[in-house]
Amino acid sequence: MSRSIFDSAEFNRNLFFPRPDHGATPGNAEDLFVPVEDGVAVHVRIHPNPGARFSLLYFHGNGEIVSDYDELSPVFSALGGEFIVCEYRGYGKSGGIPTLKDALEDATRIYEFLGKQQKLQKRVGVMGRSLGSASAIELCSRFPEISACVIESGYADPIPLVQRRGLQIGETTPEEDALYNNSRKIRNVKCPLLIMHGAEDFLIEPHEAELNFENAGSDNKELEILQGVGHNDILFAPDNLYFKTLGGFLAKTYPEQ
Repeated sequence: MSRSIFDSAEFNRNLFFPRPDHGATPGNAEDLFVPVEDGVAVHVRIHPNPGARFSLLYFHGNGEIVSDYDELSPVFSALGGEFIVCEYRGYGKSGGIPTLKDALEDATRIYEFLGKQQKLQKRVGVMGRSLGSASAIELCSRFPEISACVIESGYADPIPLVQRRGLQIGETTPEEDALYNNSRKIRNVKCPLLIMHGAEDFLIEPHEAELNFENAGSDNKELEILQGVGHNDILFAPDNLYFKTLGGFLAKTYPEQ
């Protein structure tokens, strides 16, 4: 069998844009390093919230790093959860070289490690932005105990993902779809689901959000196409609609007791 393009160095080199993080840990945060391979660990930053009703495991977008979310952490914490931001290999303070396959497998390693270390609340939601949508869908499709899934600006079909890297691919194999096709894998996501996408997103177009929404296996699912914003400015949707939508979904999913 020929080698998958998703495993090629060219694809992964063109897909990921890692950058280092030399900053100090904020005084109110906790840094963990999750072993994912011999001699390789990925960075996770926990922003404690004494009143948290759930943990929100967050996989950020490409080109971002954990510390980019330090200033936003109080906003996410105000939604009622303990905000936990996860890194990829080669990014920030993490070791190794990033590949899409490793990012998916490492998501499971991170989730299981945090659970064994008793770093998670009893209820756990998972959120993925852009490239991080793949890690979020991977976890939520594998672990039925995860109680919420949020996809922001996520991709659906892996073929455009390859083509946006300047590479050619005509079709995907069943084996590749099982690993990398969000719009197929999301059929196995049964927990409450929120998909948010910018109406003016020209990097990952809104029809990919619509495809994920249509295919999602959850009976409790919401799709919000936010007007006036695109891929990288979605946080600034008019009338604070990004956080109103996210906060409303989390409040319904994790009501105060």
